[in-house]
Amino acid sequence: MRPDASRAETSPVARPGLVDILRTGLVVVGGAPLLAASLASELRWPVDEASRLAKAQHLGRRALSLLGVELECLGVERIPREGGLVFMWNQESHLDHLVLAAVMPRPVFSLYNNEVRRVPVYGEYLRRTGHVWVDRNDESQWRPAVAAAAARVSAGECVLVSPEGTRSPDGKLLPMKRGAFLLAEAADRPIVLVTLIGGHQRLPRGAAVVRRGRLRAVFSDPIPRPQGDLEEWKLAVTHGFDECKHRYAMQ
Repeated sequence: MRPDASRAETSPVARPGLVDILRTGLVVVGGAPLLAASLASELRWPVDEASRLAKAQHLGRRALSLLGVELECLGVERIPREGGLVFMWNQESHLDHLVLAAVMPRPVFSLYNNEVRRVPVYGEYLRRTGHVWVDRNDESQWRPAVAAAAARVSAGECVLVSPEGTRSPDGKLLPMKRGAFLLAEAADRPIVLVTLIGGHQRLPRGAAVVRRGRLRAVFSDPIPRPQGDLEEWKLAVTHGFDECKHRYAMQ
């Protein structure tokens, strides 16, 4: 194993300090109502996709900055400006969505569990902005939902999915699930990896306070489907995530 790979997977998580506690409290207490107001405002006065993307990037970076997180984004120049793509990210922490909001270079939609649609304001916002509802426990429902998402990607949109399906408890990559790859296969479009590095050190699973420090997001070159079955694509994606985490490990 490479030396930096060992550090990336086993580096200890720092204890939060008083400043970390104060920063997190400020963002949670002050940011939550502001976010709700922002979403409600957009429900009443919709904006175009470009404006929504720019707003998400600004809010994501601003929130991370207030939390003391220094974000570095690499590889954006690799992303095609046109054509459908399946973006896949590795789940590291509850900071993931702030990071993704800050760095995504193109508008995306995602697949959400049905339970989320009942969340006041947020659920309605997701519905109106084109996200897809999925019942993971009902195959008769999730297969048509995945097919509909794939059709949109084939037509030129971009989708953002997590092939792991849940957050890692220790920052290490979890086994890939088939659903994301079935979507990419049906869409017949390449996969782009968004590898998040350092999220587990900033906010470990089960923790409530964000630790100050650095975090990286790295975009890969598009990965077309290899000749063979989906298992080969899963292996290529797993290798891509691992290689990136090793190469860009925090020092």
